Amino acid sequence: MNGSPKTAVQRVADAVRYWSERLGGGAPLPSQEELAEQFSVSRDTVQRALKLLSEEGLIDSIRGSGTFVAGRPADVDADEEELEPAIVVLGPYLDEALQAPRVTIDFFGFTAETLAKELTPKLVRLWLAGSTPPESLHLRLLLPDPEHLAVPRVVDNPEDPRPLDRLRSIAARSIDALTQSVEELRSRQRVLDASLEIRTVAATTPQVKLYIINQKLALRGWYKVRQAPVLLPAQDGSGMEETEMYDFMGLEAVLLRQRPHAAAESQEWFDSLWSTIAVDYKLSE
Repeated sequence: MNGSPKTAVQRVADAVRYWSERLGGGAPLPSQEELAEQFSVSRDTVQRALKLLSEEGLIDSIRGSGTFVAGRPADVDADEEELEPAIVVLGPYLDEALQAPRVTIDFFGFTAETLAKELTPKLVRLWLAGSTPPESLHLRLLLPDPEHLAVPRVVDNPEDPRPLDRLRSIAARSIDALTQSVEELRSRQRVLDASLEIRTVAATTPQVKLYIINQKLALRGWYKVRQAPVLLPAQDGSGMEETEMYDFMGLEAVLLRQRPHAAAESQEWFDSLWSTIAVDYKLSE
Protein backbone atom coordinates (compact mmCIF):
# COMPACT_ATOMS: atom_id res chain seq x y z
CA MET A 1 0.00 0.00 0.00
CA ASN A 2 1.49 3.35 -1.07
CA GLY A 3 1.68 6.21 1.42
CA SER A 4 0.28 6.39 4.94
CA PRO A 5 -3.10 4.88 5.84
CA LYS A 6 -4.51 8.42 6.00
CA THR A 7 -3.33 9.10 2.47
CA ALA A 8 -4.85 5.82 1.22
CA VAL A 9 -8.16 6.57 2.93
CA GLN A 10 -8.26 10.02 1.40
CA ARG A 11 -7.34 8.64 -2.03
CA VAL A 12 -10.29 6.25 -1.99
CA ALA A 13 -12.60 8.88 -0.52
CA ASP A 14 -11.65 11.45 -3.15
CA ALA A 15 -12.32 8.97 -5.98
CA VAL A 16 -15.72 7.93 -4.62
CA ARG A 17 -16.59 11.59 -3.99
CA TYR A 18 -15.72 12.35 -7.62
CA TRP A 19 -17.94 9.51 -8.90
CA SER A 20 -20.79 10.50 -6.58
CA GLU A 21 -20.88 14.05 -7.89
CA ARG A 22 -21.23 12.80 -11.46
CA LEU A 23 -23.51 9.79 -10.96
CA GLY A 24 -26.24 11.58 -9.03
CA GLY A 25 -28.52 10.56 -6.17
CA GLY A 26 -29.46 6.91 -5.83
CA ALA A 27 -26.70 5.59 -8.10
CA PRO A 28 -25.01 2.37 -6.90
CA LEU A 29 -21.31 2.48 -6.10
CA PRO A 30 -18.74 -0.33 -6.42
CA SER A 31 -18.65 -2.87 -3.61
CA GLN A 32 -16.02 -2.73 -0.89
CA GLU A 33 -14.24 -5.69 -2.47
CA GLU A 34 -14.16 -3.96 -5.85
CA LEU A 35 -12.85 -0.71 -4.35
CA ALA A 36 -10.16 -2.55 -2.40
CA GLU A 37 -9.03 -4.35 -5.53
CA GLN A 38 -9.14 -1.25 -7.72
CA PHE A 39 -7.05 0.89 -5.35
CA SER A 40 -4.84 -1.95 -4.01
CA VAL A 41 -5.84 -1.23 -0.42
CA SER A 42 -7.33 -3.23 2.42
CA ARG A 43 -11.03 -3.59 3.20
CA ASP A 44 -10.38 -1.63 6.40
CA THR A 45 -9.08 1.32 4.37
CA VAL A 46 -12.17 1.21 2.13
CA GLN A 47 -14.49 1.06 5.12
CA ARG A 48 -12.80 4.07 6.71
CA ALA A 49 -13.12 6.03 3.45
CA LEU A 50 -16.81 5.15 3.14
CA LYS A 51 -17.40 6.07 6.79
CA LEU A 52 -15.86 9.48 6.09
CA LEU A 53 -18.15 10.02 3.09
CA SER A 54 -21.17 8.81 5.04
CA GLU A 55 -20.44 11.34 7.79
CA GLU A 56 -20.30 14.00 5.07
CA GLY A 57 -23.74 12.91 3.92
CA LEU A 58 -22.53 11.95 0.44
CA ILE A 59 -23.35 8.23 0.48
CA ASP A 60 -25.84 5.80 2.00
CA SER A 61 -24.99 2.20 2.89
CA ILE A 62 -27.84 -0.32 3.01
CA ARG A 63 -27.16 -3.63 4.68
CA GLY A 64 -27.41 -6.45 2.17
CA SER A 65 -27.87 -4.08 -0.78
CA GLY A 66 -24.68 -2.02 -1.08
CA THR A 67 -23.57 1.60 -1.09
CA PHE A 68 -25.35 4.36 -3.00
CA VAL A 69 -24.97 8.05 -3.73
CA ALA A 70 -27.09 9.96 -1.23
CA GLY A 71 -30.07 11.95 -2.43
CA ARG A 72 -32.91 11.36 -4.81
CA PRO A 73 -32.36 9.86 -8.25
CA ALA A 74 -32.31 12.61 -10.84
CA ASP A 75 -35.26 11.17 -12.75
CA VAL A 76 -37.64 10.57 -9.83
CA ASP A 77 -39.68 13.69 -10.51
CA ALA A 78 -39.06 13.93 -14.24
CA ASP A 79 -42.05 14.19 -16.51
CA GLU A 80 -42.66 11.09 -18.60
CA GLU A 81 -42.16 13.12 -21.77
CA GLU A 82 -38.54 13.74 -20.71
CA LEU A 83 -37.79 10.05 -20.18
CA GLU A 84 -36.89 7.50 -22.80
CA PRO A 85 -38.34 4.04 -23.50
CA ALA A 86 -36.84 0.83 -22.18
CA ILE A 87 -35.40 -0.20 -25.54
CA VAL A 88 -33.28 3.00 -25.48
CA VAL A 89 -32.19 3.35 -21.84
CA LEU A 90 -31.63 -0.28 -20.80
CA GLY A 91 -28.44 -0.74 -22.83
CA PRO A 92 -26.19 1.68 -20.90
CA TYR A 93 -27.25 0.16 -17.59
CA LEU A 94 -26.31 -3.29 -18.92
CA ASP A 95 -22.96 -1.99 -20.20
CA GLU A 96 -22.16 -0.71 -16.72
CA ALA A 97 -23.37 -3.91 -15.05
CA LEU A 98 -21.14 -6.10 -17.21
CA GLN A 99 -18.07 -4.28 -15.90
CA ALA A 100 -18.60 -5.89 -12.49
CA PRO A 101 -16.79 -9.17 -11.72
CA ARG A 102 -20.03 -10.89 -10.69
CA VAL A 103 -23.10 -10.04 -12.75
CA THR A 104 -26.70 -10.84 -11.82
CA ILE A 105 -29.79 -9.77 -13.75
CA ASP A 106 -33.30 -10.60 -12.53
CA PHE A 107 -36.24 -9.79 -14.80
CA PHE A 108 -39.99 -9.86 -14.25
CA GLY A 109 -42.31 -9.12 -17.15
CA PHE A 110 -44.04 -10.60 -20.17
CA THR A 111 -41.52 -11.91 -22.68
CA ALA A 112 -38.02 -10.53 -21.89
CA GLU A 113 -38.00 -9.17 -25.46
CA THR A 114 -36.32 -5.87 -24.52
CA LEU A 115 -33.73 -7.64 -22.39
CA ALA A 116 -32.90 -10.11 -25.17
CA LYS A 117 -32.57 -7.38 -27.81
CA GLU A 118 -30.23 -5.31 -25.62
CA LEU A 119 -28.25 -7.97 -23.74
CA THR A 120 -27.63 -10.58 -26.46
CA PRO A 121 -25.27 -8.47 -28.64
CA LYS A 122 -23.35 -7.42 -25.52
CA LEU A 123 -22.84 -11.07 -24.55
CA VAL A 124 -21.76 -11.90 -28.10
CA ARG A 125 -19.06 -9.22 -27.88
CA LEU A 126 -17.73 -10.96 -24.76
CA TRP A 127 -16.93 -13.99 -26.92
CA LEU A 128 -14.20 -11.99 -28.65
CA ALA A 129 -10.54 -12.12 -27.70
CA GLY A 130 -9.50 -8.90 -26.03
CA SER A 131 -12.83 -8.39 -24.26
CA THR A 132 -13.01 -8.52 -20.47
CA PRO A 133 -15.83 -10.84 -19.45
CA PRO A 134 -17.07 -11.02 -15.85
CA GLU A 135 -16.09 -13.90 -13.58
CA SER A 136 -19.72 -14.99 -13.31
CA LEU A 137 -23.02 -14.20 -15.01
CA HIS A 138 -26.39 -15.34 -13.69
CA LEU A 139 -29.70 -14.40 -15.31
CA ARG A 140 -33.16 -15.17 -13.91
CA LEU A 141 -36.35 -14.56 -15.86
CA LEU A 142 -39.71 -14.65 -14.08
CA LEU A 143 -42.55 -14.69 -16.61
CA PRO A 144 -46.34 -14.93 -16.18
CA ASP A 145 -48.21 -18.11 -16.98
CA PRO A 146 -49.89 -17.30 -20.34
CA GLU A 147 -53.09 -19.07 -19.26
CA HIS A 148 -53.82 -16.36 -16.67
CA LEU A 149 -53.48 -13.20 -18.76
CA ALA A 150 -56.14 -10.63 -19.60
CA VAL A 151 -53.90 -9.05 -22.25
CA PRO A 152 -53.02 -9.43 -25.10
CA ARG A 153 -56.36 -10.14 -26.75
CA VAL A 154 -58.33 -9.35 -29.87
CA VAL A 155 -60.54 -6.33 -29.24
CA ASP A 156 -63.82 -7.91 -30.32
CA ASN A 157 -63.05 -11.54 -29.45
CA PRO A 158 -61.37 -12.16 -26.06
CA GLU A 159 -61.41 -15.94 -26.69
CA ASP A 160 -59.29 -15.75 -29.85
CA PRO A 161 -56.12 -17.81 -29.06
CA ARG A 162 -53.87 -16.08 -31.61
CA PRO A 163 -52.62 -13.21 -29.37
CA LEU A 164 -51.41 -15.66 -26.73
CA ASP A 165 -49.78 -17.82 -29.41
CA ARG A 166 -47.95 -14.72 -30.61
CA LEU A 167 -46.90 -13.88 -27.03
CA ARG A 168 -45.49 -17.39 -26.54
CA SER A 169 -43.58 -17.09 -29.81
CA ILE A 170 -41.98 -13.76 -28.79
CA ALA A 171 -41.01 -15.19 -25.39
CA ALA A 172 -39.55 -18.32 -27.00
CA ARG A 173 -37.40 -16.25 -29.39
CA SER A 174 -36.14 -14.07 -26.55
CA ILE A 175 -35.32 -17.06 -24.36
CA ASP A 176 -33.61 -18.87 -27.23
CA ALA A 177 -31.39 -15.86 -27.99
CA LEU A 178 -30.36 -15.46 -24.37
CA THR A 179 -29.85 -19.20 -23.89
CA GLN A 180 -27.55 -19.50 -26.89
CA SER A 181 -25.52 -16.45 -25.82
CA VAL A 182 -25.00 -17.77 -22.30
CA GLU A 183 -24.16 -21.28 -23.51
CA GLU A 184 -21.60 -19.87 -25.93
CA LEU A 185 -19.90 -17.96 -23.10
CA ARG A 186 -19.42 -21.29 -21.32
CA SER A 187 -18.46 -23.36 -24.37
CA ARG A 188 -15.90 -20.77 -25.48
CA GLN A 189 -14.60 -20.74 -21.88
CA ARG A 190 -15.14 -17.00 -21.59
CA VAL A 191 -17.43 -17.23 -18.53
CA LEU A 192 -17.48 -20.72 -17.07
CA ASP A 193 -19.79 -19.73 -14.21
CA ALA A 194 -22.76 -18.61 -16.34
CA SER A 195 -26.41 -19.59 -16.10
CA LEU A 196 -29.88 -18.70 -17.31
CA GLU A 197 -32.91 -19.81 -15.29
CA ILE A 198 -36.53 -19.24 -16.32
CA ARG A 199 -39.61 -19.73 -14.20
CA THR A 200 -43.27 -18.85 -14.61
CA VAL A 201 -45.77 -17.73 -12.03
CA ALA A 202 -49.55 -18.05 -12.11
CA ALA A 203 -50.10 -14.42 -11.17
CA THR A 204 -52.51 -11.80 -12.41
CA THR A 205 -51.64 -9.89 -15.57
CA PRO A 206 -48.40 -7.96 -14.81
CA GLN A 207 -48.77 -4.21 -14.72
CA VAL A 208 -45.02 -3.51 -14.54
CA LYS A 209 -41.74 -4.79 -15.91
CA LEU A 210 -38.85 -4.97 -13.48
CA TYR A 211 -35.09 -5.30 -13.91
CA ILE A 212 -32.87 -5.86 -10.87
CA ILE A 213 -29.22 -5.54 -11.84
CA ASN A 214 -26.33 -6.74 -9.70
CA GLN A 215 -28.68 -6.76 -6.69
CA LYS A 216 -28.21 -3.00 -6.34
CA LEU A 217 -30.09 -1.27 -9.13
CA ALA A 218 -33.80 -1.68 -9.85
CA LEU A 219 -35.53 -0.30 -12.94
CA ARG A 220 -39.31 -0.35 -13.16
CA GLY A 221 -41.54 0.43 -16.11
CA TRP A 222 -45.32 0.51 -16.30
CA TYR A 223 -46.97 -1.51 -19.04
CA LYS A 224 -49.62 0.55 -20.83
CA VAL A 225 -52.45 -1.12 -22.68
CA ARG A 226 -52.84 0.15 -26.22
CA GLN A 227 -55.25 -0.72 -28.99
CA ALA A 228 -53.32 -1.22 -32.20
CA PRO A 229 -53.49 -3.24 -35.43
CA VAL A 230 -51.27 -6.33 -35.39
CA LEU A 231 -50.61 -8.88 -38.13
CA LEU A 232 -51.84 -12.29 -37.03
CA PRO A 233 -52.24 -15.56 -38.98
CA ALA A 234 -55.61 -15.50 -40.70
CA GLN A 235 -58.13 -17.84 -39.09
CA ASP A 236 -58.89 -19.43 -42.48
CA GLY A 237 -55.18 -20.18 -43.02
CA SER A 238 -54.91 -17.87 -46.04
CA GLY A 239 -51.93 -15.89 -44.76
CA MET A 240 -51.71 -12.91 -42.42
CA GLU A 241 -54.43 -10.43 -41.56
CA GLU A 242 -54.45 -7.13 -39.70
CA THR A 243 -56.31 -7.52 -36.43
CA GLU A 244 -57.17 -4.92 -33.80
CA MET A 245 -55.65 -6.00 -30.47
CA TYR A 246 -55.29 -4.81 -26.93
CA ASP A 247 -51.62 -5.26 -26.14
CA PHE A 248 -48.87 -4.05 -23.82
CA MET A 249 -46.12 -1.87 -25.27
CA GLY A 250 -43.12 -3.38 -23.46
CA LEU A 251 -40.40 -1.92 -25.67
CA GLU A 252 -41.87 1.55 -25.17
CA ALA A 253 -42.31 1.33 -21.39
CA VAL A 254 -40.50 4.19 -19.65
CA LEU A 255 -38.01 2.85 -17.09
CA LEU A 256 -37.71 4.61 -13.73
CA ARG A 257 -34.70 4.05 -11.52
CA GLN A 258 -35.79 3.02 -8.03
CA ARG A 259 -34.35 4.48 -4.86
CA PRO A 260 -31.98 2.16 -2.94
CA HIS A 261 -34.59 1.10 -0.38
CA ALA A 262 -37.10 0.40 -3.16
CA ALA A 263 -34.46 -1.61 -5.01
CA ALA A 264 -33.90 -3.75 -1.93
CA GLU A 265 -37.65 -4.29 -1.57
CA SER A 266 -37.89 -5.21 -5.26
CA GLN A 267 -35.20 -7.84 -4.81
CA GLU A 268 -36.98 -9.32 -1.80
CA TRP A 269 -40.29 -9.37 -3.71
CA PHE A 270 -38.70 -11.10 -6.70
CA ASP A 271 -36.95 -13.67 -4.52
CA SER A 272 -40.18 -14.40 -2.62
CA LEU A 273 -41.99 -15.34 -5.83
CA TRP A 274 -39.01 -17.18 -7.28
CA SER A 275 -38.52 -19.40 -4.25
CA THR A 276 -42.19 -20.20 -3.53
CA ILE A 277 -44.92 -20.29 -6.18
CA ALA A 278 -42.85 -19.96 -9.36
CA VAL A 279 -42.34 -23.14 -11.41
CA ASP A 280 -39.75 -24.10 -14.00
CA TYR A 281 -40.44 -22.84 -17.49
CA LYS A 282 -41.32 -25.56 -19.98
CA LEU A 283 -40.59 -25.25 -23.69
CA SER A 284 -44.09 -26.48 -24.49
CA GLU A 285 -45.65 -23.48 -22.75
